[in-house]
Amino acid sequence: MDDAISLLLDANILIPLEPTSPEDVEIGTASVVELVRLASQVGCPLLVHPAVDADLRDDRDEKRRDLRTTLLRKYPRLPDPPLVPAGWQHSVGHPEPGSNNWVDSQLLAALEADAVDYLVTEDRRLHRKARRLGLDKRVADTAEALSILRGLFDIVPEAPPAVRHTYAHSLNPHDPIFDGLRREYPDFDLWLRKAKRQRRHAWVIDGAEGGHAAICIVKREQPAEYPLRGRVLKVCTFKVSGDYSGYRFGELLLKAVFDHARASAYPRMYVTVFEKHTALLDLLEEFGFERTGTRTDLGELVLVKSFLPSNEDRDTLDPLTFNRRYGPYAAKMRDVPAFVVPIKPQYHRLLFPEAEEQEALWPGAHAFGNSIRKAYLCNAQTREVCSGANLLFYRSTDIRAVTVLGVVEDTLVTLSASQAAQFVGKRTVYSLREIQELCRSPLLAILFRQSRVLRNPIELRELTAHGVIAASPRSIVKVPKEATEWLEARSEV
Repeated sequence: MDDAISLLLDANILIPLEPTSPEDVEIGTASVVELVRLASQVGCPLLVHPAVDADLRDDRDEKRRDLRTTLLRKYPRLPDPPLVPAGWQHSVGHPEPGSNNWVDSQLLAALEADAVDYLVTEDRRLHRKARRLGLDKRVADTAEALSILRGLFDIVPEAPPAVRHTYAHSLNPHDPIFDGLRREYPDFDLWLRKAKRQRRHAWVIDGAEGGHAAICIVKREQPAEYPLRGRVLKVCTFKVSGDYSGYRFGELLLKAVFDHARASAYPRMYVTVFEKHTALLDLLEEFGFERTGTRTDLGELVLVKSFLPSNEDRDTLDPLTFNRRYGPYAAKMRDVPAFVVPIKPQYHRLLFPEAEEQEALWPGAHAFGNSIRKAYLCNAQTREVCSGANLLFYRSTDIRAVTVLGVVEDTLVTLSASQAAQFVGKRTVYSLREIQELCRSPLLAILFRQSRVLRNPIELRELTAHGVIAASPRSIVKVPKEATEWLEARSEV
């Protein structure tokens, strides 16, 4: 198989890539330039769909439009682009040729036809369309595309340290990460002074060269500012520096806040977000935050996440939806399929860095280790692993115990390394070369959500004594139904 992974670039990637004057340099230009440099380094083709010409024609500045059209000719065009599938009308409608919606459909049709591996776009509306069509795993923003290339081609950039707990008064108020917040909130400095004096909890990820790569500040409220009963945790500030896009630091911060909420027994938390921050809204909603229909005086949306499922939801929600809404720790186990998954220590260290007794030399280096959504690849022959099933990761060789619980999102069986890379590209621990080796025989790729690291790993002797497995597993083993009740109780210890 050819090693090349192809990227199709949307107009909103191409325009910052080709500024026609110093005034046209955009915030995303540096990241897009880095994407082009990295793609060139690993031999990844960058393609332009002929349909993007329609987007360029919308520019009313004739000279700039003509110059950009000329500059973009240096990028190869997607030859003979595929037609939009006839069955898509219910999802994409019948957009007028040349309109933005029409261009979106053309780009997504190229993905559906496997003419390219990934579509790179900053248009969150296009990301949501891809989700409706089941193509979202192959639509990436610039940061995600950088992460994909770094992961698949063994390119590991200099790593900043991982998340650490601190207090608001220890943050540097002059760090550039606060500049955008000051523009959005006129009274930000007064608020930050108040947060410092109240010694509010904060989490920070330090940049490789100093400064804050990401920050989160929380506040305990009782009663909450908005109509929420009991003790509530407010996420006051949640920010990742644009210089550190692609490391999954947003998920890493959420991990820390979820840990804090669980340890402190908060039944729910909430956050306020301006509607224009679509990427942040998508992230929060992916992890169970729900819009309340309430807005702040500044017009922000109010989103709430509960950790206490109702009896009705516990009974009626499927296991994956249940985990997404109330997790990551909440997982349905009784009468839900479960599988013991052996994982070698070297992959365990990469995929679950927080489960290690000794902190890694470069914690935070790998996006897949920072994330809650992860991928596991193997050559297991089982085809029973399904959406919502529980995964019990068994660290082989040294610890010989189940250390981590996960919930399955999706699976794929394939002999195609390209197809496997498309499936797991945003969250893989494997390089493209390793994926190719695995595809010498049918590969089983599993996308899953990490639920929890077990405080007390379940050792082999316990697993065999309670009928979970018969012996140390060499491949994925299905857990007998009668053992899941014991596992439910044991995994909470």
